[in-house]
Amino acid sequence: MTGGTGFVGRHVVRCARELGYRVRFLLRDPSAVERADGERVAFDLDDEGALDPDVLRGCDALLHLAAHIPRDHLDPCEAGRCWRRNALGTLRLMNAARPAGVRSVFQLASANAYAPHVERPDERAPMFPAGRVFYLTSKIAQETYAEFVCRRDGVALTTLRLGSVFGPGQSLGAVATLARRLQRNETVVLTHGGSFGADLVSVGDVCDALFLLLRVEASGVYNVGSGVRTTIANLAARLCRLTETDPAQVSGEAAVGEGDPGFPALDIRKIGRLGYRPGDLDEGLRSLLDWLGCEERPAAPSSRRTGLTR
Repeated sequence: MTGGTGFVGRHVVRCARELGYRVRFLLRDPSAVERADGERVAFDLDDEGALDPDVLRGCDALLHLAAHIPRDHLDPCEAGRCWRRNALGTLRLMNAARPAGVRSVFQLASANAYAPHVERPDERAPMFPAGRVFYLTSKIAQETYAEFVCRRDGVALTTLRLGSVFGPGQSLGAVATLARRLQRNETVVLTHGGSFGADLVSVGDVCDALFLLLRVEASGVYNVGSGVRTTIANLAARLCRLTETDPAQVSGEAAVGEGDPGFPALDIRKIGRLGYRPGDLDEGLRSLLDWLGCEERPAAPSSRRTGLTR
């Protein structure tokens, strides 16, 4: 597994252990996890040399969760970092899979890379992002490189195109930031009246989807989301209710120019036919609020569900 110490990765690791899997971590800094937590191997997406297949040997599946996400999506310097780590780093990883005997690869991609004019895109919809282009174009390249190498080498590839993920353990992002401010009873001003929207998916749902696809040995591309577009304004209203905050503390900034509309709801029927069912948004937000409200946060964040089956 790459990305095992990240926000999503920590949840996936916990679920994997609950389901009886043994985990081998591919880490830039192997000391980032305890030796007792699993095997540790040094791997840096920035490296340019070929990856020794021995680091993957003996693994049934490779879970590629690592990614470079810019803090500033408008910084042109991020274009090179995104391409080097997300696209070229994935290429190095995929080239080592077959020589190591890896039978299947699962990678996380972004459903926010779909062309903005497509309403409720399915997996066949065109990908051409209008915003966050340095990051999202590198994720499209990641998909392209992985699909080419795995098809060439006869390795099964499963790509999960995720909506906007949120949940316990998340320190950055619009959902966590808004939840934290309202939980602190702070005044919030929404840009363009909170019209920005996205398909919000809890990290628990992402874990459910990943281990469902792993269990049924599915390959191909799957949208993973809630199937519903939630605006920032709607999100703020839900959080006010859940935190018992006065809605008057949330106001909308006057619109100047064209605002960023965000992303559409996803068509999730394909993975739905395999049994995937997204959870309730309020339930996911409660889990995030509970985590934010803890003075001493657990080392391993809790997921939305515990009834996973292998």
